[in-house]
Amino acid sequence: MRVTNFIVALALFALSAGVLLGTWDLPYWADFAPGSAFAPFWVATIGIILAIALFVATLAEDGSEPHQFPDRRGIARVTALVAGLWLMVLLIPLIGFLSASALLCLLLLLGIERRPVVPSLFATAVVISLVYGVFIAWLGIALPAGPFGI
Repeated sequence: MRVTNFIVALALFALSAGVLLGTWDLPYWADFAPGSAFAPFWVATIGIILAIALFVATLAEDGSEPHQFPDRRGIARVTALVAGLWLMVLLIPLIGFLSASALLCLLLLLGIERRPVVPSLFATAVVISLVYGVFIAWLGIALPAGPFGI
């Protein structure tokens, strides 16, 4: 497992560094909104941080625990997650980004993670509020809206 983690950390670091170098000449900020280098910069920066964290964590582990593949339940959860992501992509043009995101959050929390209803509804409301506040209210990005304008 250690070798796999080292390879993944190195690949993530290389890809993230490549994104940073490849978008270096693009504008980070345009007149009143993020430029074309804004998202690649932050995604690549987070990727580099995660690669370093994985590398350090792998160095710190003792390596005595063998790699375990997911059981039947784990495979079902991963399949449900992938299906939920594809469902979100298909629903965005029909019901809008925020509504599709809310449904995905609820699917993850209630259906896959089996969390209680009230905290799941609260967490979904917080996530959707943050997405709305950052992308629509603050940055002025026009996310796809559904038939009700949401």
